[in-house]
Amino acid sequence: MYALILNWDLSQKPKEIFEELRKYIADESWKRYESKKGLVQKIWYSNIETGQFGGIYLWETKEAMEEEIRTMYRVKTMTEVNPSIHRFDIEAIQEGSHSIEELTAMGLAWINKKNP
Repeated sequence: MYALILNWDLSQKPKEIFEELRKYIADESWKRYESKKGLVQKIWYSNIETGQFGGIYLWETKEAMEEEIRTMYRVKTMTEVNPSIHRFDIEAIQEGSHSIEELTAMGLAWINKKNP
């Protein structure tokens, strides 16, 4: 398995870009990734104070990961910022004990949406 981290430094952009990106996740990106071949999991993250936004991906194959890098374009188009790209081999995966029943559709992108 492989991990990919794409990070956009939006510290020079207006803070409103984060609301636009949340809407994009809920309205567009979610549909693109819910049946993406080779994708095990994707996490979108942000830190409005530091201006960071990105995605953490877990891929079954290196080929699927590289295909994502070749075809990702929407956030770059929206922000006019190129992401930093970080590729990793997975050494191990462990899930801890938690009370969350389902991770799907959690996070700030769903605050204004009832059903993803």
